Amino acid sequence: MTLRKKQFLLVFLALALGGGACSSPSSKIALKRAHLISQRVYYVPAEQFKALDFAPPPAPASEAQKADIAVTMGWQKKRTKADCDKAAITAKATYDSFWGAKSPFPEPLPKEVKEFFDRLALDLDEAVTNMKERWERPRPFVAYPGQAEPCIKKSSGFSYPSGHSTFSRVFANVLTDIAPERKAEFFAKADEIAQDRVIGGVHYLTDIEAGKRFGDLYHAKLLASEAYRKDIEKMKSLLVK
Repeated sequence: MTLRKKQFLLVFLALALGGGACSSPSSKIALKRAHLISQRVYYVPAEQFKALDFAPPPAPASEAQKADIAVTMGWQKKRTKADCDKAAITAKATYDSFWGAKSPFPEPLPKEVKEFFDRLALDLDEAVTNMKERWERPRPFVAYPGQAEPCIKKSSGFSYPSGHSTFSRVFANVLTDIAPERKAEFFAKADEIAQDRVIGGVHYLTDIEAGKRFGDLYHAKLLASEAYRKDIEKMKSLLVK
């Protein structure tokens, strides 16, 4: 990944998870901020994920791959406009589109909370990129042109594991660390976000399953970080009273 592309991704995640957009007036400030901190590690170093013991995706032309594309194509045949509209919302990857009314924090989102999720996103994006670049799995619409047709905006980059599935799973775990009594809600929503990626036609089912596994594994790494544990305690003090 080029430095320019990496900076763009960092800006997108920092703004999106903070509830903004790339066209925001603060985008120039965010770009400068991303340039300055793009190499910094907050909680979990990403380099380790370049060689992590992790199951690869199905091999091209394998029976598992055929089963995978069959699921994606099955959704393509039966999905409704409402399904696609919902998938388009969660595809935005903003804090609101992910959690909406399920957010345990007050509105507007406190600055400290935005900055916490920015830090998580910056670390996690690097880790997911390292995982995706190990296998370079083409997305369904790339591997099956003219057959697999997404009903949401086509995503760039590789397919395995799903970034949205990883992010939503990690953040479901994180929000559970902050508000454990709402664990079922957070994980149910993360599962919806992950499923939307298959429904929308930009991922295979095995991408989603891998994203969930990686999300749980990554969360275990987070729990080993003293900085993360301290920030979780801060976040608990910012919950809706």
